[in-house]
Amino acid sequence: MTAAFALSALSALAVAPLAPFLLESLRLSRAHVGFFLPAVYLGGVLMALPAGWLTDLLGVRRTLGLGQLLTGAMVALAGLTGSLPLMLCCLVVAGFGFSVANPATGRAIVEWFPARERGMAMGIKQTGLTIGGILGSLLLPPIALRLGWRDALVVAGLLSIASAVAVMVSYRPPSLIAVRAPVERPRFSELGVVMRRRGVQVVFAAGFLLSLAQASVLAYLALYARETFDVSPVAAGQLLALAQLGGTLARLGWGFASDHFFRSRRRPGVVITALTGALAYVVFSLGAVVPSVLAAPLAFLAGAGAFGWVGLYFALVAEVGGPRYAGLLTGVAVVFTWSGVLVGPLVFGAVLQASGDYAWSWRLLSVIVVVTALAVARLEPLVQRGRLE
Repeated sequence: MTAAFALSALSALAVAPLAPFLLESLRLSRAHVGFFLPAVYLGGVLMALPAGWLTDLLGVRRTLGLGQLLTGAMVALAGLTGSLPLMLCCLVVAGFGFSVANPATGRAIVEWFPARERGMAMGIKQTGLTIGGILGSLLLPPIALRLGWRDALVVAGLLSIASAVAVMVSYRPPSLIAVRAPVERPRFSELGVVMRRRGVQVVFAAGFLLSLAQASVLAYLALYARETFDVSPVAAGQLLALAQLGGTLARLGWGFASDHFFRSRRRPGVVITALTGALAYVVFSLGAVVPSVLAAPLAFLAGAGAFGWVGLYFALVAEVGGPRYAGLLTGVAVVFTWSGVLVGPLVFGAVLQASGDYAWSWRLLSVIVVVTALAVARLEPLVQRGRLE
């Protein structure tokens, strides 16, 4: 699941490390750069609930394999298109396929692992997103520099297609899941009972706001580094890779801490990572005043804060849903989190365009994540831990 998620993310998010190349080749404004990731996530938002339902209906292997196949084909086609509107349309359809990644891989973790191990397992699985980002940030800019950004997108798409084949051939559910009697299929109408809980509403809203900040970092960090610290496009991609390394290690560390030190509680790690991100965004808002030697550690810290909360978040959502509703509720959570991704780069870019520099955009992100962290910290428990296996 981790490898499949990584290759899905590398393909779907390939436009992020290629932002400096797209800006120059397509003659875009800095605000226009914010269109690419939202195009992917627009498709994801539109398909998020059907993706969760399909995961519960068809199972992990078929849903994930078909989703990766669609993602890879559309990203490769985006690299071959001759116009910006067609490219954005291809990215939207790629998002349809990418929408299954979280529900399918999240359901696999719920099937394979008991609650006492699920935080770490979900953290490892969710590192697939940042591992894919790291690989894309290190691999794609050199390809774009040598062959062009279009060929880089084609390579990214082919990697997702290869992963789809591997999933269809090799993934199997645990034997207990394979032989047990089927449970009654979940129905969309049953979501109302869960959605009326105030705590669940806060969790979904938190996913939206934290994803807004995450997507802004992903979409603009490379461009910010290039313009603020005067680094090359390849070096800017390396800083983005370093940020996602920070997110990867944070997901692993907080997954372990959740299972072993917080008694399977997921929210403390979510709160701490959000506050970590806020600190980095405040420093980023200082712009060129920050010594360039601090660019690398700040990128790492920002990544730990922007990406580190996701594994714990989806573990919490899956546990609220339980075995029957894990896929469906994860689909709902994806609607909220990917709506944040859809909005985040557009808001960040609009503030950047209006103000003329990055300071107010970073300050806005810091306020958003601090408010979100405080709201999550004040919640009552959402899962009865003693009733989990």
